[in-house]
Amino acid sequence: MPARPADEEVLAAALDHAVAAAAEADPGRPSGCAGWTVAGVLAHLTQSLRCVADALVSGTVPVPAARTSGRDLGRAAVALAAAARDLRGRRAVAVDGLALPCRQLIVVGALEAAVHGWDAVPSRPIPGDLAARLLAELPSVLTRREGLFAEPVVLPAGRPAGERLLAALGRDPSVRDFRP
Repeated sequence: MPARPADEEVLAAALDHAVAAAAEADPGRPSGCAGWTVAGVLAHLTQSLRCVADALVSGTVPVPAARTSGRDLGRAAVALAAAARDLRGRRAVAVDGLALPCRQLIVVGALEAAVHGWDAVPSRPIPGDLAARLLAELPSVLTRREGLFAEPVVLPAGRPAGERLLAALGRDPSVRDFRP
């Protein structure tokens, strides 16, 4: 299934969220990812966005590059947005010999950006519309949890979409400070 303009809008909103969070983040603080500093999360996000962009351009998932810093997050976000806009008719990317629709890879990039933006700055909630759209897409891209996400956090009924998205990915949205 090819990417749709709505997918590019979701990706753009998620990238904007992550870049804005990175601009106000304190790199030395602990993050929402257990055992990771904010600098580590932003470096991981930068590398992930570059990987998704390269895969959309080349049609195959590249070998991960050497660890990078999060200082180039803005450039990685621009590269991913450009790659998502210009698929040149590509419908899928080869992942371990299987075809993954480009649309799903774009959603993965948006999820990474939105959630890691929150991991870096938990006082910056994921925008409600963005979170609702990502929640709707979650079943299409989250096929396994082991090694990727903690078990879902149970929330009281009626919580905002951003909190439900975080909880679905094993994060406690009530935490606003990750200091030990």
